[in-house]
Amino acid sequence: MLPLTAMKLQMLFAMCFARAYQEIPKYQHRDPVTSKVLLCDQCPPGTAVKNHCSNEETTVCAPCPEKHFAEQWHWGESCQHCTSVCKERQIVQRECNSTHDRLCKCIPGYHLVVEFCVRHSACSPGFGVIVQGTAERNTVCEKCSLGYFSSTSSSTEPCIPHRNCSQLGLKTLRPGTATQDTLCNTENKEFNFDCSNQHTECHTDITLCEEAIFQFLASPPLASFPVERLSESLPGRKVDWKSVDRLKKSCSPQQQALHLLRLWREQNKDQDKLISIIQGVNHCERKVSRCASVIKLTLEDLLNLMESLPGEKVNEKDVRALVQSCPSQRYILQLLHLWKIQNGGQDLAKALSYSLRKLHLKGARLPLLKILKRIGRIINASTIYHMYEKMIVNMIQDNTCIKTKLYNT
Repeated sequence: MLPLTAMKLQMLFAMCFARAYQEIPKYQHRDPVTSKVLLCDQCPPGTAVKNHCSNEETTVCAPCPEKHFAEQWHWGESCQHCTSVCKERQIVQRECNSTHDRLCKCIPGYHLVVEFCVRHSACSPGFGVIVQGTAERNTVCEKCSLGYFSSTSSSTEPCIPHRNCSQLGLKTLRPGTATQDTLCNTENKEFNFDCSNQHTECHTDITLCEEAIFQFLASPPLASFPVERLSESLPGRKVDWKSVDRLKKSCSPQQQALHLLRLWREQNKDQDKLISIIQGVNHCERKVSRCASVIKLTLEDLLNLMESLPGEKVNEKDVRALVQSCPSQRYILQLLHLWKIQNGGQDLAKALSYSLRKLHLKGARLPLLKILKRIGRIINASTIYHMYEKMIVNMIQDNTCIKTKLYNT
């Protein structure tokens, strides 16, 4: 007699076998010889009926041929054809095999609605993305909560925090709304026009995209253009005459144009005609800030970067000073800020490309190379250069743009 444990195992095996046997789906088939209706086993996924069952034999199944599939148990004598191509705006997610058809999905930026790929919805100004759209579902938007805003229509951007003027040492001129950032007073240490100061202290509001674009524009012909006439030629709200006068007394012609453009931009953040250009700069700056927040950089990384950049070198003393005053995630932005001050006429994107080649040859650390490559791509890909250049150069060439009315006060 078998031991009790062995008997239990034998019974469990018999029960599982019986259950598996019972779960095979059946179908009725009339035997052509005897005309009897038989209950035959269906064929499993990946196969099709080769021979129907008879009194003597069970159903015989054969594998699906190439480019055919069977996804379910069935009693058909052939498999289905694979879908040959994906539809418009779709890519292959999984190729066809014997048990599954080719699976297609919508390309990035689109989602499936019934049988068509539709572009993800953009969240309107005042609303931000809380759930990114996928190939299966649309973007989910939510109204910006108190303290946050979104000034653009976007299918990817969330609401972002309002600028904190007090943290920047500024006064609030206009509180932020759901669609606009807080407007800060520009007569402060950021716009103090101390053009001899190299700004070695850390500035948390460094705007690298703005500097790159405005420094580019501040080169000739703007540097040779009288700052008063340039101020009057700029569209929108005018910079007050006191600031223009302070610029003339404190800064070189190129620095005058640079600071005037920065003041003008701050003054016209809410102007409809200029908002696309200004939003473009803001978007560029957000992307640079996100990818620049690396906390693993060292003083040695910064010194290597300083030596690799073309043009006039940033003083090593200033590099060491910024390490003392800045958090590590601001190192790169601050150093590039210092480099731009000393090399205002040079193209930042080209300088970064030159620096990367030298750092690669020197065997610099990977975190430094990655962050420089990302910043270079963002700035180089920006179309804001051309938008500003076209607007301002055309404005200077058109004498009708030069007005003689008094500055705003």
